[in-house]
Amino acid sequence: MTDPGGWTGEEAVGRRELQVARLLALQASNDIPGVRTLRARWLCSLLRAPGLKVGSGVRLDCSHPQLLGRLRLGRDVELGAGTVLDVSGGLVIADETTLSEGVMILTHEHAISDRSRHWRMQSIDARPVVIGRGVWLGARAIVLGSARTVGEGAVVGAGSIVTREIPPFAVAVGNPARVVGWRGRDARVAPSNAN
Repeated sequence: MTDPGGWTGEEAVGRRELQVARLLALQASNDIPGVRTLRARWLCSLLRAPGLKVGSGVRLDCSHPQLLGRLRLGRDVELGAGTVLDVSGGLVIADETTLSEGVMILTHEHAISDRSRHWRMQSIDARPVVIGRGVWLGARAIVLGSARTVGEGAVVGAGSIVTREIPPFAVAVGNPARVVGWRGRDARVAPSNAN
């Protein structure tokens, strides 16, 4: 898995830390100020993510523990309420990235090609996903394992479904998400296909 910033294996969150963090992240006590502060400190420590901001009802999921996926979070990451992070295939979220409310990042999928066997009995394809530095994933956006990478500084619009790689500083929207523009001083907008 490509790691932004040259992170080492020691910075990945271990199984035990991930299990405890899962419980803390789901707690509904997020609205009680004192408890919210303690919970945030514990999560920052467990997930080795200084400046982490976590909304209520965040799910840190490893649906298939045998896949041994790892989670790595950078500094000042923000996870909106109801965010779901599947770490089965491995997940890296770099510094200063915001995942708005209800974002889902899924790092595995099930094979369905063999019609003679139930899909649960077929193979699982786990793929590491890297979300680059300064990315903003809009509310209810979904990033699938086939995307592999959302590049540095990219913005993905609310409700978009990312099925392939998004280049750095791109603005992508839709289902499936496609690049419609670019961030920065040389910003340009892709032509619309709407009639």
